[in-house]
Amino acid sequence: NEWKSNQALQFERLGYFVVDTDTTFDSTTREGKLVFNRTVSLKEDKTVKKVSSHEEEQQRKRVEQQRAIAAARDIMMTIDPKDLFKLAPEYKDKYSKFDDSGLPTHLADGTELTKSAKKKLEKERAKHAKKFAKNKK
Repeated sequence: NEWKSNQALQFERLGYFVVDTDTTFDSTTREGKLVFNRTVSLKEDKTVKKVSSHEEEQQRKRVEQQRAIAAARDIMMTIDPKDLFKLAPEYKDKYSKFDDSGLPTHLADGTELTKSAKKKLEKERAKHAKKFAKNKK
């Protein structure tokens, strides 16, 4: 029944308050007054920044770009690693000849790939195979 000074309370969406020493409220008789002092204010919705039409357009473009990236990723996960360099959009029409495992041996213009280029492509295929296997689970 006795209110103590500095008892901290939080009022939803308003802030943090402490009970003032002037509080005379008696809970048994429900008489007297409650006095609270605000110590910390919470942010109000009024302070939310208004978004301009230019910013809305940028945000819409970002969302579209993220969706396109996600769609491309989904397409990549349907391609078997041995067909990666034949069917993947980023490699399509880049290579003309492939070995038995599906690894490119010649560029589209007919020049043979260097040993280091083949090694990089093999790493890329191994990376894709790992993602492909993980996606299958």
